[in-house]
Amino acid sequence: LPAALPSLHRAQRLQDRAAGVGFDWPDWRGAADKVAEELDEARELLASTGARSAESPPVHDDAHERITEELGDLLFSCVNLCRKAQVHASLALDRANAKFQRRFEQVEQLARTRGIEIGKASLAELDALWDEVKLN
Repeated sequence: LPAALPSLHRAQRLQDRAAGVGFDWPDWRGAADKVAEELDEARELLASTGARSAESPPVHDDAHERITEELGDLLFSCVNLCRKAQVHASLALDRANAKFQRRFEQVEQLARTRGIEIGKASLAELDALWDEVKLN
């Protein structure tokens, strides 16, 4: 496979190839279990390494490399779950991006309407607006 393929496409194609020679689960359940396993491993590693906050300056050390690897495994497993559900991961992510953007823009509009300065609002305030937008 060309190395230049976008990552989600490449993951799906790699998994298709492996499935073509019988290296595959019979249905989505095996893939879903693998996602759960990888998520547990990522959670355990994040907890044990003291994951940094988004505001912390990036540090590329051994712990960061291990976290990057674990999260990569998790993403790869999610792509496989998509494949087993006959959904292309890239298209699913495109839809999720569009849905998030649409909802967040509605949160921003709702905040403006209510006189809430979005950059100064608490997470609780933003979550409440998000929940309200989701209901609509």
